[in-house]
Amino acid sequence: MIGRNAWTMDQQMTTGEMYGYQKRLIDILNGNNTNRDVRLAHLMTDLERTFHIPMMHKAAFNEANPHLMELYKTVSEERSL
Repeated sequence: MIGRNAWTMDQQMTTGEMYGYQKRLIDILNGNNTNRDVRLAHLMTDLERTFHIPMMHKAAFNEANPHLMELYKTVSEERSL
């Protein structure tokens, strides 16, 4: 069983997954502002759960997953909460 902060090579984001998440972000940013922050928060949660993004001590994870973490940071910065 993989723990919340565990990471293995098979959890790296594929090009197809990256495209899908980027499209989802663009759809959120171009959509209705009413639920924008909620939708961005859900996107962040989905990324955290799918790729087991650690909340602490994540330097090695960040280094191993630069594209994922750049997307995650972009989503986070778009939130107004």
